[in-house]
Amino acid sequence: MEADYRNLGFGKLITQHLGHRSINALYSYSDVLKNLFFMFSIGGDVLDDLNTLREQMKDHPSQRVCSPDTVEFVCKELKQSTEVVSGDKGAVHHINEHEGFNQLLPALSLQGGALTTTGSYTLDYDGHILENTKADNAFTYKQTQGYYPVVLSINKLPVYLQNRKGNTPESYNQLSLIRQTAIRCRELSLQLSKFRGDAACYEKDTIEYLELNGFTYYIRAELNGTLRIALEDETDWQSAILGNRKVEVCSIKEKLFNDKAERRIVAYREKVKGQLSIEHSNGYRYHAVITNDNAEPLSCIEFYNQRGCEGEHHFKELDYDFGWNKLPFDTFEMNTVYMYATLVAYLLFNIFKYRYAAKTTLVKPFMRLKNFILHFVTLTAKWIKTGRRYILKIFTLKDYRPLWAT
Repeated sequence: MEADYRNLGFGKLITQHLGHRSINALYSYSDVLKNLFFMFSIGGDVLDDLNTLREQMKDHPSQRVCSPDTVEFVCKELKQSTEVVSGDKGAVHHINEHEGFNQLLPALSLQGGALTTTGSYTLDYDGHILENTKADNAFTYKQTQGYYPVVLSINKLPVYLQNRKGNTPESYNQLSLIRQTAIRCRELSLQLSKFRGDAACYEKDTIEYLELNGFTYYIRAELNGTLRIALEDETDWQSAILGNRKVEVCSIKEKLFNDKAERRIVAYREKVKGQLSIEHSNGYRYHAVITNDNAEPLSCIEFYNQRGCEGEHHFKELDYDFGWNKLPFDTFEMNTVYMYATLVAYLLFNIFKYRYAAKTTLVKPFMRLKNFILHFVTLTAKWIKTGRRYILKIFTLKDYRPLWAT
């Protein structure tokens, strides 16, 4: 794997976007980020597991592993000041992000081959409540305490992160984030053709920006009174199968956001089982998506629903495989840097997973980290020195030869 890092140009890329550490520092930024990836790759989930990795790697002839204290020093060096913004209704928003890391994320995916300049991609926008007991957290709309980071991603690969405290809604300043991400991807020659977002993106400015810049968008529509009445009055519903459910779909044109122009709404409804609520007055539950795609309604709805695995599933992996649910530091700013570092580890995992899956049957492209460790990483091995050189002697029935031959 060390050769894969060199071929990737990882150290040069990290230095380009994050800069150099002090000349007296034993570990560079790329060393620390690489060590964190190794830690997660052996099943570690808290920062202190670096000590376990150090013990396991003590006989390695060249690979050094930093201590948890070194990671803390690095996070202190890289932390950025939090922007504090007063809202219109008295709310105070705390925003923290790192420009260098946000430039690094898409560049790493592109340089690693996980994204290419010849593809046409969908940009997903989503927020994630990260519950914690840190002293500087804030209450979320779910009445829990924590942070509320927003991530923009392509094919589950994060390309932009902005961390916020829990009281800042997902919709806050979203157009600016979408615009910055689109500009950065354009600078890297990454082609973005589609956009998906939940109801937090159901805003006039955002939709107009997407239309002006040639995006085909799919955004969950808020079922306000006018739209609900229009759907209840609609008579041209077609039976369809959505997943494993029997639903009815339709397509209508509605004037939204007090505009004169009409926009397309594709919707589906399903019969409500059990007790009805005031929202289900006619016995149906309605779901609507605003889009400028002219495809069949069911096709648009299915594509929007794919964001569940392509635009949201990576949060589950970040929480349980890459340490987001066990943030190590007491301050918002340092935890933000740590979150960026784990995103780099997550991208490296996907880059190497895709590469190895193309060469050996031990690795599958859809593997989660746990399966990757079980089927690929775990084996018995020993470093031996013979003929004035070190040789890694492994004891396994797994066939790694296709990787060594390349």
